[in-house]
Amino acid sequence: MNGKERRLRRVFNQSTGRSLVLAVDHGMALGPMTGIVNIAETIRTLDDTGKVDCWLMTKGIYNHAFSPSVDRDPGVILRASGGATIAGPELTREGQTATAKEAMHLDVDAVATSAFVGSPYEHETLISMARLSTECRKWDLPLLGVIGLGKTNEDKKKDPKFIALGARVGAEHGADIIKTYYTETDFDKVVAGCPVPIMIAGGPKCETDLDTLKMIYGALQGGAKGIVMGRNVWQSPYPVALLTAVHGLIHQDLKVEEAVELLEDGKHR
Repeated sequence: MNGKERRLRRVFNQSTGRSLVLAVDHGMALGPMTGIVNIAETIRTLDDTGKVDCWLMTKGIYNHAFSPSVDRDPGVILRASGGATIAGPELTREGQTATAKEAMHLDVDAVATSAFVGSPYEHETLISMARLSTECRKWDLPLLGVIGLGKTNEDKKKDPKFIALGARVGAEHGADIIKTYYTETDFDKVVAGCPVPIMIAGGPKCETDLDTLKMIYGALQGGAKGIVMGRNVWQSPYPVALLTAVHGLIHQDLKVEEAVELLEDGKHR
């Protein structure tokens, strides 16, 4: 076993080959959002459930707010791109904000960087992803490619051909895992065209918890290896109950109806 294989074992559950990754990296661009204002408390509360396989966070939160339970040692993916906010002119203008060497110093299990396919900064973000991949290979560090689209491509999130393009491009530029959007049609073709595991993005916020569960179930049936989700959990009125239901879908092969029962049961505890 090499270093990358060992680290991937901390990202993916070895019994199921899937992963429930909880993202709390939103503040780097969006500030103190509802649900992660007191981010240390949010992390403690949700990590105490034992349902989170891996966390996705920035180095600032890792250094100042990440304190998992003493009997837990979840995986961590370090967000390594950023540099743009909602107050600025263009959210897709991201650059590298952490290095592979820094990630190794922090003892995390993988790094994540964004590429915005079809956006004005497609070239810059893809080149940045490729360079970080080269850097990661020196340290046997897995790279999660976060495929974004930019505001002008919002309608393309539902287009499986466009999503398949982004997933394949991310893998071609060196990502070991791809995070991309779920499409209700032909998602299995998105997965088939990508040579590395695909995890779906949990956002933007779904209208209901049922919508969240249906999306995750559909993605798993299409071949996704899990989900990277954030606001759909920590902005839910019942975040712990929803997290438990999502865990059941991913690791217990529950049907949507069974997950809903688990969710409703958790609301009354």
